[in-house]
Amino acid sequence: MKKLAWVVAFTSLVYSLTVRAAEVIRIPTFTTEHPIVNYLALQLEQAVRVTNDDFGAAEIVRLKIPVEEERQLRNLNQGITDVAWATCSVQRNSDYRMVPVPMIAGLFGFRVNLIRETDHRFNQINTLNDLTSLIAVQSPKWHDYDILVKNGFTVLSSDRFSAYRAVEKGLADFYPRGIAEVIGEMEIANTKGLVIAPGHALRYPLIFLLYVEKHNQKLANRLTLGFQRNIENGEFLALLEQQDWYTTAVSLLPGRKVFELTNHGSLGGCKEAEETYKDLLQAPYVKP
Repeated sequence: MKKLAWVVAFTSLVYSLTVRAAEVIRIPTFTTEHPIVNYLALQLEQAVRVTNDDFGAAEIVRLKIPVEEERQLRNLNQGITDVAWATCSVQRNSDYRMVPVPMIAGLFGFRVNLIRETDHRFNQINTLNDLTSLIAVQSPKWHDYDILVKNGFTVLSSDRFSAYRAVEKGLADFYPRGIAEVIGEMEIANTKGLVIAPGHALRYPLIFLLYVEKHNQKLANRLTLGFQRNIENGEFLALLEQQDWYTTAVSLLPGRKVFELTNHGSLGGCKEAEETYKDLLQAPYVKP
């Protein structure tokens, strides 16, 4: 009986040590259900899997409470989560540690404008000045708001989904949305009488990447290595190109005149990431 008890105790101890040996990587839950969210988790799982031999096994656990982007970032340094996805900026690079690999190939920097279907002024947009004479709407929580303002746009402040209503009701003329998210988001918002403006798009440097807690160099190294390996072996881009939202986004670009805007806040490490992964950033819109 004593021998059996010893075996049970020893087995429990081994199991406990095995469980503790697996690192837990806590990820946030977004406030939107766009399929990009699931894709980001898959990319993370790929990066973790190819680095198991280097850093040990790891389990990815998603927290249950949905939070906005800024809250996701603050949760890092408070020890609530281990990673957060966000657009790159100098301030964020100072407050947190970036994993300098563009997650969706720079597509957040491409914007098309949601307009009222009956607004025929957008058939005559030939210059950037034609657009800046109209009223845009954007969430002040996002970097896009400051980018638009600093490029001469008049911008009405609104939340993500109430911005659609602002255009519907004529409070604003257009709502710039990323080509990777616009179609899925229009379905979620149940928009009425809104269409994507023809003939033009906006583009500015805006890299969407991972951040970890400011002093968590080990996790940053692991994820950078994992993403890099998957870029080199082709799995990173292959997973991206399997996504319906990606192929839809790419299909929106041909035939549009692209107005280039300046992102005054995308400097430092963001610029280095752009240069390092130039081929990846060009993947959606530059084909040999």
